[in-house]
Amino acid sequence: MTPIDLQPHRPGRPCGVTLAILLGVFLFSLLPLLQVGLVLAVRQHFAALDFSGDGPQPMATGSNFLGSMTELELALQTALSLGFLIIGVLTWRGRPAAMRYVFVLAVAALTAVKLAALALRPSPGVQEGITSGDTLFQSLSLGQFAIELLVMVYIAWYMNRGPARAFFRGHYVARPREDAS
Repeated sequence: MTPIDLQPHRPGRPCGVTLAILLGVFLFSLLPLLQVGLVLAVRQHFAALDFSGDGPQPMATGSNFLGSMTELELALQTALSLGFLIIGVLTWRGRPAAMRYVFVLAVAALTAVKLAALALRPSPGVQEGITSGDTLFQSLSLGQFAIELLVMVYIAWYMNRGPARAFFRGHYVARPREDAS
């Protein structure tokens, strides 16, 4: 048996790695950043309205346009999303090779955080009541979590396949050659 021959060219990014990175960045960076942007845009819009004088008058007061998200949760969601975006860019480059592991661990950690947030979310009390909006948003949150869970399984599976490992390693591992003698 002779030593393993290494091929001289760097393997390209497999389509499965591209799909895994794009799905991860979309679910764990872009969607949360869009949610934060939407909350901040609604807040800014209603803060800019002037309800004094002859302008429009509010029909009701006391609405909470942030839902159950606090300022701390908005800041945390923004930081986690931007941090994951950086991880996604480094994983897209394929360097350093450990980014394959960091990406999979980050996806698993963010999915676990989402599960903990869903489990720890307080349900509305008897005085507050449950509205149809609460039921809708709870269903949407559970659906989003199910999709995130499926994407996490796909990312963990594909990033450990041979083509993905070769891309992050930077070379293929050739089979040992058999000597003719």
